[in-house]
Amino acid sequence: MDFEAGVVLVVGAGFAKNAGLPLANEFTERLLDVDNLRGNGPSAAQAAFLRRFVDETFNDSVSTPDDKWPELEDIFTLVDQSANSGHHLGRRYSAADLRVVRRAMIVRIVRMLQQAYDKQMKRRDADSKLLNALFDGLNLDNTAVLSMNWDMVFERGIALRQEVRNIEYGCHATPARFQGDQVRKRRSAELGTGKLHLLKPHGSINWLYCDACRELFWVPPNDTERVAQTLFQDRDWRAVFGATDEGPYPKSIKPHCPHCSSQSLGTRIATFSYRKALDFPMHAATWRTAEEHLKAAIHWVFFGYSMPAADFEFKYLLKRVQLTESIPPDITVITGGSSKAADETIRRYKQFFGDGPGERHYFRDGLTEEVVSHLRSIEALNPDKPTRRSSAKSASRRS
Repeated sequence: MDFEAGVVLVVGAGFAKNAGLPLANEFTERLLDVDNLRGNGPSAAQAAFLRRFVDETFNDSVSTPDDKWPELEDIFTLVDQSANSGHHLGRRYSAADLRVVRRAMIVRIVRMLQQAYDKQMKRRDADSKLLNALFDGLNLDNTAVLSMNWDMVFERGIALRQEVRNIEYGCHATPARFQGDQVRKRRSAELGTGKLHLLKPHGSINWLYCDACRELFWVPPNDTERVAQTLFQDRDWRAVFGATDEGPYPKSIKPHCPHCSSQSLGTRIATFSYRKALDFPMHAATWRTAEEHLKAAIHWVFFGYSMPAADFEFKYLLKRVQLTESIPPDITVITGGSSKAADETIRRYKQFFGDGPGERHYFRDGLTEEVVSHLRSIEALNPDKPTRRSSAKSASRRS
């Protein structure tokens, strides 16, 4: 591995909250919020389609109030279990129908995340300034980011604040871009200097996966709407609007794979399902790279990640590495929300990692000046010189 991280920064939905994105428990409300959308637009149509599915599946075809909707984890789990095994869910929804439901939820989430981020970019509050300070100072030569989210907060932030647009996702993904309605590979010269090491074990909204040759491609943030148009085809819109509707439907495209030229581009995102589909090549490669970074790192920083029970694969990886390294990592936890929620998150981390060996740092008020100062002190931001402990661990590995 050419890059050896001194710090692994693990970010969850709580981190993305600083960029205006919703927490997981707010996703349903945002998905159904169509007040600011065109009534005949694609997002409004998909929201109506998803409402109909939930009404028919969870509430005996009776309209379900927004606050009575089932958890997204329950919806995705039921859909995935049936669709992936080729079975119906009840009498109305075949496996093929359920795959349309899943694509509709994913595409609606993709657009919702982009809309939320674009709205936040117009704000100029204290939270935005601190987030910019983090992106300004992130030490790309010493810090690897492990994002449990699909969003592109880090890609956008580093591109904006440090003008770095080259991303190493740790899963052999090839940089590409949309040219018209086709996908083209990008040359190294197009990416510039500097590189962000960013792992996404659950996938990303800017990834395209070829079902034919199994190559993975990543596109810049401003191409994610084209990704959404690739994922949802005319046959899917026909299911959304009804078999008797002959269109025209919202725009969809079917680009050729830049590697094998087949029209087989789609996505492989590990949804909110309790049984995540992680058996695809890019996920396996990401997990291997994550383990390498975690083993090399002196500091593990968890920002806005509550370590939910559903992420048992990741928790198992953390515990395995913690127990096998001769110099255990220092642990930093940055959480927020209500006092009760912060206390519960910190309790969970203390029970999982114990009291030592290694240092423990807990911050319960989200992103603050104190947090920024701490990240500087551990060389995640703007390092001045290696710390004594950093040098000792590096020396022990070299020997």
